[in-house]
Order: sequence, then C-alpha cells, then structure tokens
Amino acid sequence: MELERLAYVSRSTGPAEALIGVSDIVEQSVRNNRANNIIGALAFTSSRFAQVLEGSHGSLDVLVLKLAMDTRHCDMVIVDRVPIQHRRFADWAMIAPRFTPHGQVRLVAIIDDRTPSMTDLTELLFEMVGEQKAESGPY
Repeated sequence: MELERLAYVSRSTGPAEALIGVSDIVEQSVRNNRANNIIGALAFTSSRFAQVLEGSHGSLDVLVLKLAMDTRHCDMVIVDRVPIQHRRFADWAMIAPRFTPHGQVRLVAIIDDRTPSMTDLTELLFEMVGEQKAESGPY
C-alpha cells in the first residue's frame, strides 16, 4: 500500500476553540480513521483548523471529499500532499494536542501564512504532543 501525508487548513464556521466541538470532531475522527486506516493530528485556533493526515491514496481521496462537505468548516486548502515511506503519526488514529502559549503563537503564524508549510505544521504538532506526554507521564 502506497502511503501519503496530506495537510490542510480551513476556516471554522463556528467557535473552533469550543472544547466540546473539538472533542466531538476527534471522537468521530478516531472511529472513522481506524475503519479506513488513516491517522493524524488536528490543530485549531479561534477561527482556523489545520490537520495532518496519513493513509493510502484512495482513503485520503475519500476523506478529502467528506471534509469538503463538512459544514463545521469552509475555505479548505490542501497545503501539501506527498508520498511517504513510513507514518509519523503511527501512535494514534487522531489526536488534538494541547498547545503551549508559545506553540499557539507559532500555530497561528503557520496557519495564517499564505503558503503554510506542512513540514512546519507537522513538526509543531509533534513538539506539542511531546510536551503533553512529558507533562502527563507515560501513557
């Protein structure tokens, strides 16, 4: 199976920072992603979403179509889509890490850039997950 990594940004149609809304998105994503062998991470600001996803070409195509029809966001832009040899997000079906204040500032800068970098977004997500794990200890 050929794997790909896809990143997108979009604009929230409601209050993206509402914990219950994000919790629902993550819960639904975990169920759907496991069924379709897709994994990834979700980040959000008060008005924007960003997500990095990994899976097969066909699974990501179907997911992109579903995401385009999701009324919780609009103005979806695919930042990048590249073939990969191995999954960076292999430990979870979907995670939405908590961001430190500095991480949140960096996230806003990445998302608001006219040409966001998938590499910068992916590395920031891993950094925030690492800090979250360090705070809570081993899982």
